[in-house]
Amino acid sequence: MKLKPIHSILVIAFLLTCSVWASFSSYNHTQQDIVNDMNQALSLTLAEKTEGWITPDTIRNYRSHLKMERLKECSFVYYAMDDKGLCSRKMKWGKTTNNLEFQGFANCSTASVFAMSDQRTSGLLAIMALLWGIGSVFYFNHRKEGIYFGTLLLDDSDQCFYDLKHQPVKLTPMQDQLMRMFFHSENHQLSKQEICETLWPKKPDASETLYTLIRRLKPIAEDKGNLEIVSERGKDYCLRIKE
Repeated sequence: MKLKPIHSILVIAFLLTCSVWASFSSYNHTQQDIVNDMNQALSLTLAEKTEGWITPDTIRNYRSHLKMERLKECSFVYYAMDDKGLCSRKMKWGKTTNNLEFQGFANCSTASVFAMSDQRTSGLLAIMALLWGIGSVFYFNHRKEGIYFGTLLLDDSDQCFYDLKHQPVKLTPMQDQLMRMFFHSENHQLSKQEICETLWPKKPDASETLYTLIRRLKPIAEDKGNLEIVSERGKDYCLRIKE
């Protein structure tokens, strides 16, 4: 199947969508990790706490129980509040009848959480999308449109034949005209009469001339296009991919 611009656009869109999804997934996962870390740190801190008020030692103990190093710089413990930010669950301190509740809070911006998250997968997908885009631009800028058969291309723009390396194939005017006829014909098949009437309309019998033309064209078609010209029933000539 020939690669079309829409195919490249769809691939790039898919990779970018996956990149964004992976980025948000990692971000949300990191947020949950932060909450879980604050929960366990707060639980350990309250189990060790002997007084109902918050002291500098309380915060130091709380931070010492945090497992995420970067979280230790921005997380603190305080009395529970109806806060919808990044915080732990509310926990009661069971050594008083006042039902004191404490909560861990993280003073983290969206950018901070993003920086703490693992964005390697997202970054890799984004790089893949970029490389695919660059490759697509290069491909479509250098690809020639036309008829492909074997390893030959009849280019639409300049009506010349090119090989796989995009090098022009040298043909005589008659060879070039015959190859065009093969490329444009149904099933790449031509009758002897059709060829002679097109190439030598004023010549009564061009059989020998045609035979010579075919004989000289065969090695070029095989070498440059992996194609062979075969005679069928002595009347038709067929251009086909060499097996």
